[in-house]
Amino acid sequence: MSLIKLSRARAGDLDHEILELLLVLVDAFKDRFEDAVGAADLVLAQGHLLMSLDEPTQMSELARNMGFDASHITSIVDKLEDRNLVERRPDANDRRVKRIVLTPAGQKVRDQIEDQLLATMVPLGGLDHGQRVQLRDLLIAATSPVTVE
Repeated sequence: MSLIKLSRARAGDLDHEILELLLVLVDAFKDRFEDAVGAADLVLAQGHLLMSLDEPTQMSELARNMGFDASHITSIVDKLEDRNLVERRPDANDRRVKRIVLTPAGQKVRDQIEDQLLATMVPLGGLDHGQRVQLRDLLIAATSPVTVE
């Protein structure tokens, strides 16, 4: 069950039911993410940063996307850099700006975390392939930007 409890949920209130179920699912995946990150001998914030790096990214952008202040990102990057999982590289357009890049070792750890997450999809274990496709399609629809007219 989710650690977050909704106090105004009423039987038959579809939106509250959906929100409660989403929170249960998020908690289940958060626990698995923590386990996968821990297996790589990382803390949650370090794993989050590794999984956020698809391309060279400015530290300020990482801080904004992860919801941390710049000094906290600096500390996370320092620790990952000490383990040779990321490196700082100068920006091609502004050498004063540093971009964070995964090293080959960092990509390997990231792949291991992803593999472990995919291998532990227990919360979705009761769904057949068709239901998983349907869930994916619903999640795409639910997370697509909404245009307000």
